[in-house]
Amino acid sequence: MSRGFAQNLKSKQQAFTLIELVIVIIVLGVLAAVAVPKFVNKSGFEDYTVQDQLIARLRLVQLQGMNADPDAGAVENACYWLVVKSTCFYHEHTVKTAGGCAPPSAPNVCASDDYNQYNAVSYPSGMLTAGNYRFDLQGKLISGTSPILINGDNNLKVKIETEGYIHEQ
Repeated sequence: MSRGFAQNLKSKQQAFTLIELVIVIIVLGVLAAVAVPKFVNKSGFEDYTVQDQLIARLRLVQLQGMNADPDAGAVENACYWLVVKSTCFYHEHTVKTAGGCAPPSAPNVCASDDYNQYNAVSYPSGMLTAGNYRFDLQGKLISGTSPILINGDNNLKVKIETEGYIHEQ
């Protein structure tokens, strides 16, 4: 009799009870109701992705600008720009002369994959306002406007403080 009881007990332990199944279905339903709308709206995620990429690229250009020693050789004696166009942004460096920095001049970076050295980030047309951003040796913004508005579903902004701190707003 104990052998039959042990086998019967094993078979009962291999299945879920009705209450456990109902609880799992309820939890999955709640998660689906909360998470699915966020996954369905692609542009909401796209806004945050563009914002994160923009902050990272601004910080890169800021660091490059802070490390551009005006008394060093030709490689370090450059101006670093973040160029924002209507459908993409990318970073570029130009030559620094006694008269200042040459403006960015790479043509058609957004329209062609031939310019991969600029590491362009693409997005829907009109999401960002065109502009050129450059920082000085102290990391302060000397070209471009702040905040940078991301015209998407979430109305995000990237703020560059007067001290040079770059963050989402």
